[in-house]
Amino acid sequence: MPTLKQIKENLEATSTIKTITSIYQEIAHLRMNQIRQRVLSNREFIEELSWVYSRIKKSYIASLKKRGKLKKKELKKISFIKRNRRSVAVFLSSNQFFYGTLILDIWHNLLNYLNDSKADLAVIGKTGRYLAERSGFGGRIFYFELDDDNPRREQMKKIMDFIKNYEEIIVFHGKFSTAISQKAVQDNISGGITLELEKELGKVKNYLFEPSPEDILELFENELISAFFNQAVLEHRLSRYAARMVAMYQATENAKEIKRKLKIKQKKLERQLLNKKQIELFAGFQLWE
Repeated sequence: MPTLKQIKENLEATSTIKTITSIYQEIAHLRMNQIRQRVLSNREFIEELSWVYSRIKKSYIASLKKRGKLKKKELKKISFIKRNRRSVAVFLSSNQFFYGTLILDIWHNLLNYLNDSKADLAVIGKTGRYLAERSGFGGRIFYFELDDDNPRREQMKKIMDFIKNYEEIIVFHGKFSTAISQKAVQDNISGGITLELEKELGKVKNYLFEPSPEDILELFENELISAFFNQAVLEHRLSRYAARMVAMYQATENAKEIKRKLKIKQKKLERQLLNKKQIELFAGFQLWE
């Protein structure tokens, strides 16, 4: 059974933990609110932009097929920037802990993909590097640094210069659902031609492009990959803040419960010591008499 001194020391430690987790919770809540509206607004814009991009690709391919300038086996080779014909899985993790199970959920989602793919792995963040180095993954791994709270332009550019050369770019990250619910998702930001796209070609309408569909698609391929990746990073940051807020709330509540139980033990032990002193006092009176 712990001594009264040990209980007091545990109470002090628990109070310190409660204070720290409360501070972390408030900071996470503040940062979440700062970028939440920005993420939600950008999300709608990116989704609409993706839809436009998809329509342009479908229309362009349909016109080539109609004129007999595109064979079925060439469908996947259409691109207006130089690519290496490989796939890369991008793992957005973190440099710190206290994000609940979010980072592990993303990692498990990524592992399921890698088991069925020969893709290279691009890991962003120290916790991701820790997981990757101990995973036994036999493929090629590339590591990048990215600040959790304020990603620097040069860091983002370095990552973009690397991943834009891949034919297929799959980003694994967290996505904000509600303040208490975050999802591990994967987004294809490569803009590549897929079999699903081929199946939908019959539904495409004809459009007039100015200056040309090739110029428009080149613009999309060079600029939208960066826009999609930036949005994924922003989504991931928001989900991390929300996950930390929830995790720190739970930790604070746990600290309160531990403190309550320690208080009960302290009072119980203090009563036992007081009773012992009273018994010793009465015993002393009897001996004196």
